Amino acid sequence: MSAPTLTRMGRCLITAALAACIAVTQAHAKLSVLSSPHNLSASGGKGGSRPGVSFSEENRVCVFCHVPHQATPGLPLWSRPLPPEATDYKLYQSSTLSAAAVTGKPTGASRLCLSCHDGTIALGQFVGSGITTAVTMPGGATDNPNLTINLTDDHPISIQYTEAVAQQSQLVSPSALQGRVRLEGGAVLQCTSCHDPHDNQFGNFLVINNTDPALPNYQPGSPLCTACHRPLGWDTAAHNPVRTPTLPNGCVTCHVVHNAPGPVRLLRGAKLEDTCYLSCHNGTGGGADIKSLLGVGMHRHPVGEGGGGAGHDEKESLPAVEHHVQCVDCHNPHQAMVETTSLSLPPLVNGTLKGVVKDSLGAKADYEYEICFKCHSGANSYKFSGVLEAKPNRIIAEQNQSFRFDILNPSFHPVVADRKTSGASLLVELQSSMKRIYCSDCHSNSLGTKAGGSGPDGPHGSQYPHILIGQYDMPVAGSATTSYNKSQYALCFRCHSEDYVMVTGTAFNDAGVNEHATHVRDRLIPCFACHDPHGVPWKLGGTATNNAHLVNFDKDYTVGAQVTTPVYVTNSPGSGSCTVNCHAVAGNTHSYAKSAAKSLLRFRPAAVPKSR
Repeated sequence: MSAPTLTRMGRCLITAALAACIAVTQAHAKLSVLSSPHNLSASGGKGGSRPGVSFSEENRVCVFCHVPHQATPGLPLWSRPLPPEATDYKLYQSSTLSAAAVTGKPTGASRLCLSCHDGTIALGQFVGSGITTAVTMPGGATDNPNLTINLTDDHPISIQYTEAVAQQSQLVSPSALQGRVRLEGGAVLQCTSCHDPHDNQFGNFLVINNTDPALPNYQPGSPLCTACHRPLGWDTAAHNPVRTPTLPNGCVTCHVVHNAPGPVRLLRGAKLEDTCYLSCHNGTGGGADIKSLLGVGMHRHPVGEGGGGAGHDEKESLPAVEHHVQCVDCHNPHQAMVETTSLSLPPLVNGTLKGVVKDSLGAKADYEYEICFKCHSGANSYKFSGVLEAKPNRIIAEQNQSFRFDILNPSFHPVVADRKTSGASLLVELQSSMKRIYCSDCHSNSLGTKAGGSGPDGPHGSQYPHILIGQYDMPVAGSATTSYNKSQYALCFRCHSEDYVMVTGTAFNDAGVNEHATHVRDRLIPCFACHDPHGVPWKLGGTATNNAHLVNFDKDYTVGAQVTTPVYVTNSPGSGSCTVNCHAVAGNTHSYAKSAAKSLLRFRPAAVPKSR
């Protein structure tokens, strides 16, 4: 073949190559590796958000990874030594990562990347290298490029991305992956699924602009993350930046892809709750200020505290076995949404509680109390009470709230079922509408919107004991309380009529004397000394005869040497008797009592019995 012919062929090849490059450039605007952090030559060391690495001894660019001769067999003209097969890599693990996806060690393209990014092989070590300085991948900061061999705090790599895995893990079907996200061999997720090592136009060599409005092709909503991840309910979630533009960083507002402080779920905070505080829920980040409600001086859920080293896990056994309290026990950050009226009628969950798992089968809670029962019911519920403040000392002591609200109980507040009575004791405007109530109607922020304030609602924290939305007087013997005031029982009178209870309506009277007024107003005996506001569990000694009207005496007020087991007995509708130590001792055992009481107090209904 003549030289002119070879020249013509060469020109054709060059022309075809240029055309191909132009086509790629037009379709993707691919940038040169020369201006990226992967240029380690004397002309490199730039193109990234951190100071780059460069070697003055080497002017060539591609040789740090590729070589035309003497390449590692079977690889893309690879010039670098690979991490030994026996390298003890520790890969990401979580209870929700399908076991079918795990390969056990880095493979394929990810292993090539780790020949630099695990920090064990000098960057200047390649075929024919004259570099003598042993510089390894720099590290030391969150999301830094030195991943080390401990990859538990990095996005999983070398995992099987199959249809079955996608269905189990709320991922997009592998056949529906769009854009430049590619699976190695059509089935394995590798570093190169998210990163193009030759193109840094979107920063961090990402194949899609994920978060930066200053770079090309920006779209809100972390499109690289959502190219694979599609959590249920994310389209309507409040944390979705498409719906909440004040969250421009999308998924990476809460998650860190590499070297995450919180390895499980790759959270940005070292603790689960820290992630919620860091950017949003701290009083300055735009979200509801929850952090202040959980601070010093508040009666609060002990978020971030737990015994036995336990913590929340998506697959944990429920009701919970070990004490722990994290935001995600009660909230699903991928489904929580702005509350709407249609979702906030008792007992339905409201928008902020949407998508919360209620049991070990992964079923979602329909009712608010089911979320409370995740911790406050079951055999280990006692571990979740009395953590930060003393629990009442009841005759029938039970911390399993599913027992205390059981619909077979002689009495209960209507949380899990409609009220049994006509509701005559309620405020007039509530008698027809309040058939059911939320746990959070009583346990909520005392400065929240439900309480007439402007703060966030919910049982995060309150200025009152037991995270109560209103004052519920808790005097003790010898306290400074000297007179009754309605505001001391603001909690009760949010729903109940003071006039009914203290004056005209109650059947708790003795010869026409309203004994509620006598006990509470005159003797300053607190409501809780006699009443158990949740309910009295029939499974543990409560009976329709003995424990109607939420009577379950507090031992600290009613037990003594003469009466060790106080009893309340209903004789007939609107008639009954109490036998308690404070009525068996002359002068009353409570120092704040103003007069002696009879050893046995009986009450009779008014002329016309009224429902209680």
